[in-house]
Amino acid sequence: MKFSHGWMADTHPDALSVFLHLNHRLPPETKYAQVIEMYETINATYMAEERRKRPDATEREVFLRVAARRLGAEMVRGAYGAEADDLQL
Repeated sequence: MKFSHGWMADTHPDALSVFLHLNHRLPPETKYAQVIEMYETINATYMAEERRKRPDATEREVFLRVAARRLGAEMVRGAYGAEADDLQL
């Protein structure tokens, strides 16, 4: 079977085919666990970046800034009101 690999242009088509066939055979709970792990890694990276940029920030401020990065400043302002407004997201 031939796969389009524009989304992984740096991967040889044969390697991508093997990866996709193996991934297809994974049970749903394994795929779900992988997605959760990726999300947690990305979130931890965003949190670390915010802490590096703003070493004096509280954990709440870091949380709100990361939320704004993921969801957009307007949505975070709508959800958290004045608390988010104070940060000038």
